[in-house]
Amino acid sequence: MRPDLSGVIVMLDQLEWQGEDVIVAVATGARIPARTFHWLCSLAKITSRQLVAVAYEQDEQGFNGEFNLRTTGSEEFRQLMVTYFAQKGFTSTHVSRERRILEMVSI
Repeated sequence: MRPDLSGVIVMLDQLEWQGEDVIVAVATGARIPARTFHWLCSLAKITSRQLVAVAYEQDEQGFNGEFNLRTTGSEEFRQLMVTYFAQKGFTSTHVSRERRILEMVSI
């Protein structure tokens, strides 16, 4: 998945939860495009992995340390990701958990 085309950098080996790798997606711009996020949700579903999608906030000087976090999976996983990013020095501005995983979407 090319970041310049998808609007996201995808990492499959950066985080682990309950013995399984987590799909980590970081927006290359202000947000992850909807089409890309839907594709990532499908990937998470078919691989039985958790997904955490991060978009960092920007102000006049650039990235300011705040972020928007979207996860799939349980509330426990969401809370763990909020804590993890807070420990790394980032401040959450918006956190959401996707209640349903979308069906497969071809790109």
